[in-house]
Amino acid sequence: MSSVEQDRASKFKFETDRRRYTTAHAALRSILSIYVNSSARELQFISGPYGKPKLAAIHDKKKIEFNLSHSHEVALIAVTQGREVGVDVERVREDFAFDEVAQRFFTTRELAALHALPLDLQREAFYKCWTSKEAFLKAKGTGLSGRLDEVEIVLTDHVVHVKGTIPNFSLIELIVDGGYVAALVVDGVKPRLAYYAWESRSK
Repeated sequence: MSSVEQDRASKFKFETDRRRYTTAHAALRSILSIYVNSSARELQFISGPYGKPKLAAIHDKKKIEFNLSHSHEVALIAVTQGREVGVDVERVREDFAFDEVAQRFFTTRELAALHALPLDLQREAFYKCWTSKEAFLKAKGTGLSGRLDEVEIVLTDHVVHVKGTIPNFSLIELIVDGGYVAALVVDGVKPRLAYYAWESRSK
């Protein structure tokens, strides 16, 4: 990792958090190095207007865009060519007071849809809605400084789905095992996805 990444990792109070950060960013460098045909160590990054990381101009020949999200023991890295992308993953916590966050950040319409669901589905719906919002903001490059855009919560055959309402962006629910919820947003039409599991080359 770069000196900046190493410095950031060293500031985590707990070793577990430091390990998770280091592993996720090492994976990111390893994966991107394949796409741009460059050494992982030599990759350079810049920040967008709102802090979204991007590859520096020297790696710009293939127009590779990426986004990273990690929660607890899972990290997701999305890579696209020629269009913006955002990804978010969250571990579903049974002790998390999700309704307080929903009251603060969800729109009136979203809150109404959330509270209209059976109680046993509301926690799942919150996480699906929240990860979708985060993925939208990250795809647009605004992060939490942007408006938490509206999405639509839909219940079909006792299964919660979230639909994007932002024009020209595609929202995709990602399936992550082990009590996690994740969402992907890309600029433009829905892409064909390919999934890969990363393993350290040092193993």
